[in-house]
Amino acid sequence: MSNCVDFYQAEAGTLAIPAARAMVFVDGHLCTFLEVAEVVRARYPEFAWARLVYNTSACDDSEAIGVENIEQIVAMGRSVRIRQLYDSGIGESGPEGLCIFDGWVERIDTKINPDGEVVEIITRDISAKLERITVHGRRVTAGDGATLGLEGIEAIFNEDGAGNAAKDSVKYNGKDYTVFAADVRKAKRWSCGEIVHYLLCEYLPYGQLQMPSLSQIEGVMRGAIADELDVEGMSLVKALHRCCEQVGVRFKFVSRQSLQGPAERIVFYRDGVGRRVELNCQRTGQKLSVSRMNVWQLESERNFWPVTHRYIGKGELKVYEATFDLIKAWDSALEGGEQSDYSPSMNEDFDSVQDVHRRWCLNEAGDYTGQPYNQGQAFDFSKIFDTENYAQRPRRFLKALSTDSNGESLGYYLEVSYDDGATWQEYSDSFDVLSDECGVWLSSDELGSSMWSAISAGTLKFRMTAVVESDERLNVAINHGPVGSAVEVVEHLVTLPRKFEYRKVSGKSIFHKSTAENIGTADEADDVETLMDCVRREAQKARVVIETIEVRTPFIAMHYEPGDRVVSGPDGRDILGSRRDSRSMFWIERMVMDLEKQSTKIKVLRRRIYR
Repeated sequence: MSNCVDFYQAEAGTLAIPAARAMVFVDGHLCTFLEVAEVVRARYPEFAWARLVYNTSACDDSEAIGVENIEQIVAMGRSVRIRQLYDSGIGESGPEGLCIFDGWVERIDTKINPDGEVVEIITRDISAKLERITVHGRRVTAGDGATLGLEGIEAIFNEDGAGNAAKDSVKYNGKDYTVFAADVRKAKRWSCGEIVHYLLCEYLPYGQLQMPSLSQIEGVMRGAIADELDVEGMSLVKALHRCCEQVGVRFKFVSRQSLQGPAERIVFYRDGVGRRVELNCQRTGQKLSVSRMNVWQLESERNFWPVTHRYIGKGELKVYEATFDLIKAWDSALEGGEQSDYSPSMNEDFDSVQDVHRRWCLNEAGDYTGQPYNQGQAFDFSKIFDTENYAQRPRRFLKALSTDSNGESLGYYLEVSYDDGATWQEYSDSFDVLSDECGVWLSSDELGSSMWSAISAGTLKFRMTAVVESDERLNVAINHGPVGSAVEVVEHLVTLPRKFEYRKVSGKSIFHKSTAENIGTADEADDVETLMDCVRREAQKARVVIETIEVRTPFIAMHYEPGDRVVSGPDGRDILGSRRDSRSMFWIERMVMDLEKQSTKIKVLRRRIYR
């Protein structure tokens, strides 16, 4: 005795496929005078739409109306549902409907000419309504679980790279979601999932669209933290797209089969991740079978490949803090005058000696190496920049990264030594920082007695603790493909959403790892890991397509969706190449169900998979 059951299907000897027909319901009422010409499913910004044709011959003489009065029966904004009918009964008739499109009347096109009168009705899914919702302002916390809608503040998430999301979610209008923090000092950074959830909860009326939970959205977006995102003044659907685009996620609107609740739901997905569908073509010489072949026509356009795509992200120039010994930046032949000669208020001809004893520079460009200065070789940055790859050029001092006990920058920390560098003290008189080179100019009217004593003894020295900009940027690169081989490499510079910085207090700074009580935490930064994540996301979004395939089926294929991964069965021809190239992914980008020609046109894209 066996508990196995064998099922047998009769061999189909006919090649005829019954014509597919879809029924149109307007506001829940069957409209036999409306025929479905085509249904389109695509990605942003097109999404799903359908074209209906008004068929006067399907109306009784008493029901027929002129095309100019079509809005009497199909008015703008009325809901439209397209269903495929089938018999679900066993032994008796049991008609049921499978919904393939939900939308609203968006446009009516009328043509009257000698050939006849034609009315076409364009219906779109809920994306059309979302395009008419504008995102502006913020909803912020107001304490004790309350919120405030502030229209005067722009809707910018993670503004300037800093978090501005409330740490705890709040409940508003029956929805529990994260809103903006009133005090950014007590905020966290928004994740992409939280932004999407906020936009849907904040701007969609309750019950209009079925939404996934926050945990489901975060799962698709893999918990990615968003970069700065400014959506002020955008439509809701564009704002959702801009957020999803950061992490390579797409979304679509799918009809629900239930007659209760919202007609549609929003689905977030990644191309080729999810269900698989087969597009098959029989081998030459086999008997034609409609159950084993659904490819009638195929056109392919293949781009040049293999190519390695390198995505390069360049941050800001690296900056380093160090303590720099300054040199005399004046002609020593001008020295030796009276003290009054070097005071702007006492010498009418001060301009001729204005730099003497007052201009102290770094000599980074070598301008003071030769005559008449003779101050030695240009300054060597290699031990500060950790590289010898820099240009010998003028630079300028920037404020120090080291801070005081209050967290404020020490600014331009200039020190003076009156004993040839044996001891140092902060210079207390006024000075100007030069804008065209690394240096200072002492701007007090008269130089102090201590300085004149050191000048006479030849023991006066100055040093500056400040920041200098290097010639190397924070730089990361991600390669999609082999490097160092015969394969060509195409480089793409990634446009970054914000600044990525590298700031370091070098070991040449007197404040390096300082433990003094009056010195705070230095304002250092190293955004290399964050930049790497950003470039990686941009590379994933790029989706370099190596082949575009247009497939037409010999019948209506109603249940394919954008994002479905396309494969070929093992028994047929591998005309797509999905079996011979396991490192490529094929997915549906767009499909058109042409009910007039009784065929489906499917656009398939192919790209390489890099892990």
